[in-house]
Amino acid sequence: MYTSFSVENFRCFEKLTVEPLAGVNLIAGENNTGKSALLEALWLHSGPNSPDLGIRLQGFRGVSAPDPRRLLHDLFYNFDPEREISLSAVGPWGVRKLGIYIQASDGEVFSTQPVAEIPRFLTGSQELDILAVSNSEIVLEYTDEHEQTHVSTGRWEISGPPIPRGMPALPLALTTQGMVMNRARIAALPTSIFQSARHRNSVEEEIGRFGDIELEGMADELVECLKAVDSRIQRLTTIAASPAPMIYAHIGLSRPVPLGFLGDGVVRLLSLALAFQNARNGMILIDEVENGLHHSALRGVWENLNRLSRRFNVQVFATTYSYECMVAARDALAGEETPDLHIHRLQRQEDGIISVTYPFEALDFALNYGAEIR
Repeated sequence: MYTSFSVENFRCFEKLTVEPLAGVNLIAGENNTGKSALLEALWLHSGPNSPDLGIRLQGFRGVSAPDPRRLLHDLFYNFDPEREISLSAVGPWGVRKLGIYIQASDGEVFSTQPVAEIPRFLTGSQELDILAVSNSEIVLEYTDEHEQTHVSTGRWEISGPPIPRGMPALPLALTTQGMVMNRARIAALPTSIFQSARHRNSVEEEIGRFGDIELEGMADELVECLKAVDSRIQRLTTIAASPAPMIYAHIGLSRPVPLGFLGDGVVRLLSLALAFQNARNGMILIDEVENGLHHSALRGVWENLNRLSRRFNVQVFATTYSYECMVAARDALAGEETPDLHIHRLQRQEDGIISVTYPFEALDFALNYGAEIR
């Protein structure tokens, strides 16, 4: 479990340290103080041999495809690729540090010319199919707790079928884009699952996770979790109906209904609950945890999330705007002998963004006296 996390030159953070960290961490703060960015930094740190995570983060933020000429510049503070991102985590195991930087990719250029005009040294073949490559690559330099360094790289590539000389370039829609990676082998990386506020998991992914839950004999426990939002749910099942398999719920009607018919709150909670089993001994990062959930259900939701966190040894980081969400989390954990909950409020100052941490006792005091900690 992380006990401290530091960020330098990432997104809106020139320098930030969040500590001490608990088993359950709520990230609060006004708009544009970096709540989602902090989750993204944690996610990048947990995948130090996956250069494509930065591309996936762009997708979460609604960017459909990167600009190969400015590869992932938006990850860097003030969009400055001359800086180096530094992400450091401290835990019982020691210190794990990830440096991220952009470097020139010698001998390779980005080109928008027809394929026949691209120098042949890019592929070394007569039948060219590489339309363009980025003129830089992203480098992930990871130092583990044993002070061993592992380097991974990635570059963006656009490819398509060969084009005869004299023909115009292919429309972008007919090409294939993706990151070509050289990934280091790193043992014992913790699992980290990012639950975006805007991006839903695919139905196939959710069905696969539900299958794992069934195989572990935990389907009934999952149903009890969902009852925090809809008490009518009796049983879940997967039905391979046309056009694709879906998860259905039995709620006492003459036939089961697709889970989506029960509203965003049920779908959201199912997605969160399913993630814990897959994140065993790792972490879950939840952006805007209260999305789709009525305030009256939040205490039951937090009771279940905390129970799953302890059962699977998963550290939780969740952003929120909601005062009711904070109160519900406090109330859900108040009955425990040692409530493992902290709230970290990000706030802007003249010299940058800082984190103010409220351990459970301070959180309880602040909420009881109406202090503004959102």
